[in-house]
Amino acid sequence: MQKSIGIVVLSLFLGLFISMYIALEVRAEEYADRPITSMDEEGNICEVEPEIGLVQDEISTFANTNEKIVNFNTKGNAVTEYVEFGTNESGYTNGAFGADAAYLGESNGKIKFMLSGVIGLVDKGQVQVINKSSAKALSYYTVSNGWLVHKIVTNVNNGGAASSVRCGKAPSYLSEGGQYFSYDGNYFYRADSFGVMLEDYKHNNRNNAINAAAPYFNYFQYLPLRSTSNYSASVLDSLIIAKTTSESKMRGIGDSLKKNQDSYGVNAILTAGVAANESGWGNSYYAKYKNNLFGIAAVDSNPDNAIAFPNVSTCIKDFMETYMSKRYLNPQNWVYYGAFLGNKGSGINVKYASDPYWGEKAAAHAWNLDDHGGSLDQFAYSLGIKDPVAGVHQDINVRAASNLNSKVLYTTGSQSNVAFLICDKNSQSGFYQVQSDGVLNASKSGIDNNSGKYDFNKMRLFVSTDYISIINEGNKENGNSGSDNISGIGQFQDINGGWFYEYVKYVYDRGIMTGLNQTTFGPTAILSRGQFATILYRMAGQPNVSYSNVFPDVPQGAFFTLPVLWAYNNGIITGYNNGYFGPPDLATREQIATLMYRYAKSLGYDTSAKGDINVFPDTNKVSGFAKEAMVWAVGSGIIKGDQGKLNPQGRLSRAQCATIITRFMELY
Repeated sequence: MQKSIGIVVLSLFLGLFISMYIALEVRAEEYADRPITSMDEEGNICEVEPEIGLVQDEISTFANTNEKIVNFNTKGNAVTEYVEFGTNESGYTNGAFGADAAYLGESNGKIKFMLSGVIGLVDKGQVQVINKSSAKALSYYTVSNGWLVHKIVTNVNNGGAASSVRCGKAPSYLSEGGQYFSYDGNYFYRADSFGVMLEDYKHNNRNNAINAAAPYFNYFQYLPLRSTSNYSASVLDSLIIAKTTSESKMRGIGDSLKKNQDSYGVNAILTAGVAANESGWGNSYYAKYKNNLFGIAAVDSNPDNAIAFPNVSTCIKDFMETYMSKRYLNPQNWVYYGAFLGNKGSGINVKYASDPYWGEKAAAHAWNLDDHGGSLDQFAYSLGIKDPVAGVHQDINVRAASNLNSKVLYTTGSQSNVAFLICDKNSQSGFYQVQSDGVLNASKSGIDNNSGKYDFNKMRLFVSTDYISIINEGNKENGNSGSDNISGIGQFQDINGGWFYEYVKYVYDRGIMTGLNQTTFGPTAILSRGQFATILYRMAGQPNVSYSNVFPDVPQGAFFTLPVLWAYNNGIITGYNNGYFGPPDLATREQIATLMYRYAKSLGYDTSAKGDINVFPDTNKVSGFAKEAMVWAVGSGIIKGDQGKLNPQGRLSRAQCATIITRFMELY
């Protein structure tokens, strides 16, 4: 594992220079001259030469202003150590990967700063405090083609960003092309509010942020690795092939990713993201000549100590079993700060990498893979966050059962922004059931430090709802996903023949309908309005949609949010008269017919077919809004009646829905 990309050390002695206001001492330091890496929006990685970014503008550097930054790139490619304010935890960062931090004053003779979600104290001789106006460039966030992009500056003396990192689908409150500041990645401030942001940071609040009431959390950056990917080994291979050259050591790793995911409880697509980030998509020296995709043991002090593996599969197993399951995801290991990629405030990034935005970059690779794969993984799980404001430090208990008398198996630690995978969105006596970060022993009475083996279905614990804010509502149940030999419709234990088999297979094979979980399709389960909007959205190819607050009951981040907004924008749904949509409401047969009819018309399909619905004895029960659609649905053969009746107010099962969708797709 590496705190930064390979380092060769040589000495650089920096003198002193005195400004007209303050004298800044820059200690003689060692720095590395090996290249660092940069990244573009598509996840492409390239090497760039490191630079020392000292600002020596004696006229403006120390002018009297409240808008100051901390410049960490005073030594080139080298580590700077700090301690976290409020916890006294030690940390480190590399200014060559992210130069600028927010200046929050001084404390105990040290510089106080905010960088990548951590509020820290650093020795004055290690950094430089300058006016914001003295920097030619600062890191910021923007919206590019619907994506939230972090423009990361590695030298404040240069005019541009070294990396452009995708941080997920942009929230609706940020405008395309706008410039926004944030040093935690959760709360954003307009370009003209830099000083306001600093004051909020100093007072440990976000009252003046654009999204003060709704912090943004990058889904893949905060998704616990104790989760499963929806992609099969073969699809993962095809996605990786599309991003790599023929020489890449990442090609053909899909089977290893999936098998080790299911054995050791480490998400396959997130692991692929880490591998891509650490190995330059399988093209680094360590990847090519040591089969080491993760820079394992390539620490700053001795990067060439990187372990050589006999093959890539062995490396992947060691990473997922030993380094992740037994160490970084183990609450009793010293490197544990949360079981998600994270940043410098919490997560794996705290101790895994000196690049302050390592977690953000690894998450960006997962976003890019998932986006090209059909968006099967994004927003699938329900996530909760402890202490969403950096600087709040509560150490909370994780218990064996949903009561205060149950055994505490571990605590989260006091770091902010700790993420949980919520297994059940419905609380139990004031507790959420969550996926355990650590491997539990057989009796579920403690953490097993000797085993990396993980059972998604059995290793679940409880945390009090008093400390958790839900940041994403998903619809996926965690569980072993299996490998290719049981993927497809054969993985469903409730689909083993019957009148609906071919219909279910038709929609499942095309990605139109998925299972309720890994083993259950739920043919008799009744369809909700939110679920049907999602089905139509998948049929349409899941086009890009920007969030807008159209319906009060369609919040940002739910699995049905983008489908509902897409359908609304295209005139397919209108909602109820009271202004609500009703995502959980059970869909009626006439509602489904109406939505199908509008969907066909929106695509310009021929909807002239007309059937005689008067042949059904309950035609008088068809609502006025649905009559035209029902005439078309019967005439086109999409709806053929329900035991001799139209049953317009009846509910539609998932198997019946699969049948209607199959008929529609075969017709058009």
